[in-house]
Amino acid sequence: MLTLQLLRVRTRNGVIFPLFCTKEEQIELAKKIIQEFEQTWNNKERKAVLEDRIAAIEESDAGSDYKLVRGFYALLERRCTFKSKDSNSDNDGGGTSNTSTISIIDPPRIRKAVFEESSKRGFALTELERREIAGSVASKLHLSSQDVVLKAMWSDLDDNLILDHFDTIHPEALVGWYNLSLMQTLLFNCTKLDFYISGGLNWKRVLRSVKRLGLMYHLQQPQQQQENRIICSLEGPLSLFKLTDRYGTLLAKLLPSIIFSSDKKRGSSGGEWHLEAWIVRKTMEGRKIYEFKISKNEIPELMTDPYPSFPPSSITEKEVAGPSSGYNNYHNFDSAVEEKFAKRFEQAETGWRLTREPDPLVLSNGGAFIPDFIFEKYDKKVYLEIVGFWTKEYLDRKLQKLADIFASTDNRKKNNNNNNKDKSDLLFIAVNEDFACSKSSFSSIVPKGQLIFYKNDTVPIKPILDYLKSIDREMIERKVNDPNLKIELDKDDINNNNAIISINEVAQKYGIPTEVARRISLRDNKEKYIEAGMYLILKSKAHKLESLLAGTSRFIDACSILSKEGIPESCHAELIVKLGYDVSWQSIDASTAVIVKRRE
Repeated sequence: MLTLQLLRVRTRNGVIFPLFCTKEEQIELAKKIIQEFEQTWNNKERKAVLEDRIAAIEESDAGSDYKLVRGFYALLERRCTFKSKDSNSDNDGGGTSNTSTISIIDPPRIRKAVFEESSKRGFALTELERREIAGSVASKLHLSSQDVVLKAMWSDLDDNLILDHFDTIHPEALVGWYNLSLMQTLLFNCTKLDFYISGGLNWKRVLRSVKRLGLMYHLQQPQQQQENRIICSLEGPLSLFKLTDRYGTLLAKLLPSIIFSSDKKRGSSGGEWHLEAWIVRKTMEGRKIYEFKISKNEIPELMTDPYPSFPPSSITEKEVAGPSSGYNNYHNFDSAVEEKFAKRFEQAETGWRLTREPDPLVLSNGGAFIPDFIFEKYDKKVYLEIVGFWTKEYLDRKLQKLADIFASTDNRKKNNNNNNKDKSDLLFIAVNEDFACSKSSFSSIVPKGQLIFYKNDTVPIKPILDYLKSIDREMIERKVNDPNLKIELDKDDINNNNAIISINEVAQKYGIPTEVARRISLRDNKEKYIEAGMYLILKSKAHKLESLLAGTSRFIDACSILSKEGIPESCHAELIVKLGYDVSWQSIDASTAVIVKRRE
């Protein structure tokens, strides 16, 4: 964070936005200032010398922004270690010394002794009198010479401090750090901050930071917004009556958690975030409130948080571009129970998308509850929370949140004009009964059909699969019975001149489930097509195949004929039966099977 005097922004029509560094010449400026710090450090020069060099850059670089130069300087100064000048050195700003800094005498003590001696002798009007006073002080303090006194006397003043160590930084990393600091400084004068992030893992990390920093927050889900987004509102420092500086600093520390919450690299579809704040600025007309909005796609490419790895030894990709990927839906589980459940569910191949730790469910008090899993399909959401090892305090908090959630669900059911026939937004609770957990504690809160007890670290998957399948059936029936959804295969040039049509390709073309595509295709085209496996065969084509099979007795010969006619192997057996033949299997060897024409 920078001082308010160094804040660079633009304002227009009630909107305020930081002046980020995005130009190549600004990176070159950062490089030049870093080099001045490095040179001062290598030469062990005084801070005043460094200040003069930075001032020279301000004057020599045409078009350089004073606030930008001083902003870079302020950030780099935090990576420096200064110490008092070596009191036994004859070097006055350049070079190094092999002697050690005085450890038993510090400059304030020397100054006090000099002033006391001067008050006894009177004001020193000549250089000789000045050196006599210094020599007397050196004798009293057991220092080697009067020169030591004269050099060490003012060595602790800011301009005389020696740059003892500088933790260098790459120019791109400095520019990224500066861009972050601009946003932090801008938010120091905000009255309110609203932000949204995607993904339960991101929410969990950011909310943990919010609580750790002691910030006041409230979660809400605005009714008027088109997208189903959860907004976290934070009180700004200017909304408080006291502790403004401290609270503003804490809010600034939270900003990197929001910006770098993304689990994926910038530009990907995941890890979205959006921030909106209201900033107070002093104008000629008095104090005015400006609106500040920014999202993941609007921040500059260079945005760096140096503190997690400070002090860095060298530039890294992470330091330049910020954190990138590190999580996905099925890794980094909190427990073996979660991992085992996720693997078993994926093996079931339900077609439902499983995501670990989704966006929070908002509690009535503005708090958050983040389930372990969410199952998504048809724009519907089903949640699962797994309660494993617990303490009494953990269980009490969990039960309190669950009571809030299910009470809100009951209220929605009562207000639902459709009598809640639409299956969606259900929360299953799986409780480990191996830890002597009171079943009645959960049974009194969680509806019977949504409560699952498990043992041996294995959550039963059947209750969840049954519920998801019931939604599948409901949605299939709804789509099949939709009179506006029609499939006219004669107009769809999908495969082989419409003589052989893949149901999977029909489903993909219309963007509907395979079962829906199958039933609607047969409903709308039953007079022209027959079904065989996952294919629809034109009846005229079927009649031709029937005639080609006449006189054939071996199953493999029949399959050979169908293959030559372009019939997929996966539906050979079923199509042969549909064409009026019975297949007699002598063994598992297909070469021994025979086909017999059924009598009419």
